[in-house]
Amino acid sequence: MSLNIRPSTPDDAPSWLSLLKNAIGDDHPTKEIYDPAWIMQELGDNETTKTWVAEKDGMIVGSVSILAPFPSPETPVINLAREIFVEEAYSDGSAEALLAHVAEQDPENREMIVTRVLASDNKLQIVFEKSGYVCVGYQPLKHLHRSREGVLFYVRPAKVGPEDRLPMSESLPQTGELATTSLTNCDMRPPSLIRDGITGYPLKTEVECSEVPSDEFDLWKMQVASSNPPKEISGAFHLGYGFMRVGGSPEIKASLAKRETKVVAGISYYFDEMDRCVRITDAFSIDDLSMGGMLQHAVVTAQEELSAVFVEMDILSTAPRLIKSAEQIGFVPVSYMPAFASNDGYHVDVIKMVKLNTSYSLDNIDLTSHAETVVKVVGYNFQDQKTGVAIINLLRGLPIFEGLGDGELRKIARLFTQKLYRPAEKVFNKGEQGNEAFVVMRGKIDILLEEGSQPVASLTDGQIFGEQSFLDGSARVALAQADRPSILLVVQRANFNDLVQREPHLGMVVMQNIAKDLSKKLKRANTALSATRR
Repeated sequence: MSLNIRPSTPDDAPSWLSLLKNAIGDDHPTKEIYDPAWIMQELGDNETTKTWVAEKDGMIVGSVSILAPFPSPETPVINLAREIFVEEAYSDGSAEALLAHVAEQDPENREMIVTRVLASDNKLQIVFEKSGYVCVGYQPLKHLHRSREGVLFYVRPAKVGPEDRLPMSESLPQTGELATTSLTNCDMRPPSLIRDGITGYPLKTEVECSEVPSDEFDLWKMQVASSNPPKEISGAFHLGYGFMRVGGSPEIKASLAKRETKVVAGISYYFDEMDRCVRITDAFSIDDLSMGGMLQHAVVTAQEELSAVFVEMDILSTAPRLIKSAEQIGFVPVSYMPAFASNDGYHVDVIKMVKLNTSYSLDNIDLTSHAETVVKVVGYNFQDQKTGVAIINLLRGLPIFEGLGDGELRKIARLFTQKLYRPAEKVFNKGEQGNEAFVVMRGKIDILLEEGSQPVASLTDGQIFGEQSFLDGSARVALAQADRPSILLVVQRANFNDLVQREPHLGMVVMQNIAKDLSKKLKRANTALSATRR
């Protein structure tokens, strides 16, 4: 019997359930998908989902759903989900035929088609790639499926003319390689310039953040519209839970930021209880001071109050300051999706950024060579997250790194190496050229003006020393030696200077902090010297 591709109906519920169990088993953590009432609703006419099925010999051998965007169709994207097939559909062409039919629902082929494919599902990756889709991202640990699994983002590129799309005139280093890979795969022009120098929104601002109902957020957003705040976040997607996208009407939470009783910024998000993640859906700010603090507040809420495994948001490529601020807080770009949003009549690229609150993992993946290329790029972006949490926490407590976000601290932490010193072993001698700075990770280090003299200072866990010579390479004015077995973190000036050249904002903050710290030390030394003379 020939293959019949048609819209689903509620009467398909028994056959669809059989297909579901055949494809993913009967123990998926989202129990709702096995409920006949839920299946009948999803397969019938409704405003949030349209499902197409491939039928052969009276049995459904494949199914694909199109999810409606939320809250309105302002995004030029067809969002696919629930692509499930019997084993034979991959070999007899049924899967490709169904995907091709779904693509024809956009007769002019002017919209992007996007979907998520499990990184463990190699057969589905191959089918999408044969059907003209390209991989543009990888998000680790995204969905609780059989276990917590990563997903690949695949898109079928839209036929968008250069005059209809706002290209990235420049790209930050944090997004540049991923943008270049994605745009090249989609036969679009990659960024013409990749550079740093963009300053993010300040993370520490004098604002008071408070939780409010979502309708109050909407009201304030309408009221500040006259000030023409920049659109920076794309939140018009299907608000469902988990890999199977159930429950498309979650509770939207929101926060507002006030400065001197005036509302200056707001952010909205929802908590996916299935995947234990927070998805930021919208934000606004009427100044250049509040967005960073507002985002920081949402991240802290996600971690401390909701115990979210990760926080994610889609940022327009035309919002480099927000991208930079997100990177400073610890977000990592995982997907670059061209022509994925609409703004003032133009197509705009979107960068999906994620802040993981757990260890990065590449477990349970089975990739095509095409997908593997993208995963390597994303994996490099997460490389900083592999640095030990203990080192990050240690650096966070040092005055010279005050004001830096987790993302910046990870970059600095990567520069440090650990070195063990035995009791009485010298760290450096007086008069040596200073090319290194040291942080006491564990132990005790004595600073002496002359060998055999009494220590003028003793440094213990979490304290830094040698930074003055580290800055300018001048000779050491004292010697340092271990009082007991000690573990030091060591950073080379050349490596630090390379980072500062790539990250000027980071370098500016560190240099300001070092100047303040040295000023305090000089004041204490002058006070001590004056007391000795008296």
